[in-house]
Amino acid sequence: MAKKNQQRRADPGHKQCPLCEHKAKYIDWKNYPTLKPFVDYFGNIRQRYYTGMCLKHQKMLRTAIERARFMGVLAYRK
Repeated sequence: MAKKNQQRRADPGHKQCPLCEHKAKYIDWKNYPTLKPFVDYFGNIRQRYYTGMCLKHQKMLRTAIERARFMGVLAYRK
């Protein structure tokens, strides 16, 4: 049992959002190198569990990928 005056350590396995680290406020749909790591081989958007993104940036990423698909920058699903 832990003593009351001991502090708990932070979870070392927890990843911080990669876009929060760079303090990104907007994800540009025209920036292909930024979007590519978040899309798998089949063209599906990777889940937050695998990317380590926060909910806010995951939603921004989704809209950016949808816009890029519509404009022809990214391919639709195979």
